[in-house]
Amino acid sequence: MSDISRRDLLAGTAVVAAGAAGVTALQRPHPHQRAGRAPNWDALGRRLHGGLLRPGEPGYAAASVPYNRRYAGIRPGGVALCADTADVRTALAWARAYDVPFAARSGGHSYAGYSASRGLVISLARMRSIRVDKRALTITLGAGMRNRDLYAGLAGTGLAVPTGRCPTVGVSGLLLGGGFGFSSRHLGLTCDRLLETEIVLASGEVLRVSPTQYPDLFWACQGGGGGNFGINTRYTLRATPVGRVTVYKLAWSWRHAAAAVAAMTDMLATAPDRLSCRIGLGVTGGGPATGGTAHRSVDALGLFFGPIEQLAELLSPVFTAVWPSQRVLKEQPYLAAQAALAHNVPSGSFESRSRFLDQVADPDTAVSWLERWPGSSNPDGAGVTHFAWGGAIGQVDPAATAFAHRTQAFLMDNETTWTGRDSPRTVAAGLDWLAGMYEALAPRGQAYQNFMDRSLRNWPAAYYGQNLPRLTGVKRRYDPDRVFTFPQAIPG
Repeated sequence: MSDISRRDLLAGTAVVAAGAAGVTALQRPHPHQRAGRAPNWDALGRRLHGGLLRPGEPGYAAASVPYNRRYAGIRPGGVALCADTADVRTALAWARAYDVPFAARSGGHSYAGYSASRGLVISLARMRSIRVDKRALTITLGAGMRNRDLYAGLAGTGLAVPTGRCPTVGVSGLLLGGGFGFSSRHLGLTCDRLLETEIVLASGEVLRVSPTQYPDLFWACQGGGGGNFGINTRYTLRATPVGRVTVYKLAWSWRHAAAAVAAMTDMLATAPDRLSCRIGLGVTGGGPATGGTAHRSVDALGLFFGPIEQLAELLSPVFTAVWPSQRVLKEQPYLAAQAALAHNVPSGSFESRSRFLDQVADPDTAVSWLERWPGSSNPDGAGVTHFAWGGAIGQVDPAATAFAHRTQAFLMDNETTWTGRDSPRTVAAGLDWLAGMYEALAPRGQAYQNFMDRSLRNWPAAYYGQNLPRLTGVKRRYDPDRVFTFPQAIPG
């Protein structure tokens, strides 16, 4: 038989009635898997509306490599370029029928490389539709949308939803893991704006999930992390009218780093929710490993939902304490502000380690560790970043959504980077340095599930806190056979 039958493709797919009883009925599929037989890739390609890319074909290299080049060696046997939900069902059913490992990918920025697979990558990158309803204040998105696509789709509408800073990050992964950005203290997290989502379960059943339809699964999609329960293919979000805002960017000389961090955190203690902030301590320039001269920097930037005069008044205590060497304040439309603040996550290979904190990590300790960075050939270097939390984020009960990190004051991110030109010794030195700094700054606490960290101890509790037991129950109900699994998938 040269092709796979419709029955084989839909193995494990059941047609169920709406409601909780129907979901229970589809929990134990018995797929007619063809384990031991070579997967019929040609058959899959013929059934996909969007097409299939195989090794050696034009476009395969770009479509198959994950953003974090640390995992670039994990290449799939094929990339399913899904054009619609039907393609997602087809690709998923085929992978199950042939017992082929798979990973769903929307943006591909998985810090820990979990959107890579040696089997099939189910790519949603072509599903970039957007529909804006200005009267209802809703935005409906395809799962392949990235931040830059969302900004382009909202241009001229006067509407916004809270999204991330990096233009190439997928909105799907951002939302499912919580989702924060420079508007979050004022507008909340991306997942807080979710009204409805469409999701393909392991069985092949397509559910429309909302607070009134499958509410437990809807709750889990608000911060439970992507890749745990199914493949989300569409989202409807509640939007907010926005006007002009003010962007600020400040920088100080390295010798004032600790004082600048202290001044910014003192100001933030009483700042209104309309003000956001990212405080960064960084080092670039190669360092000892390459013989280059390291350049260290300290800066702060963010967004204020208000006029420039009010922002200048809020920042005046900082200017009095430590006058910045660079100072930019600019009032502009909201979408222009997002472009002004845009910045990609590190290029090349990197490792990131996060913690939620009640106060900023000791700046003197951070300065001391950054001055000891062993270096690499990656121009992105290394750093310690603090994102101001609170505001609208903390106005949601930690149990109201799957995202538990509501009461902390800051999210800290520690990073080191390298490239393929660096020796294993250089890479190991950088990772050892990062582990030491992380332990010195914040050895305990919760971590951000969108900054997944393979080396994190007790990661289930760190990512999900008090919400872990309920998430485990949702996992058991909707994916009892753990079809959607990876090293840090929610246990079930």
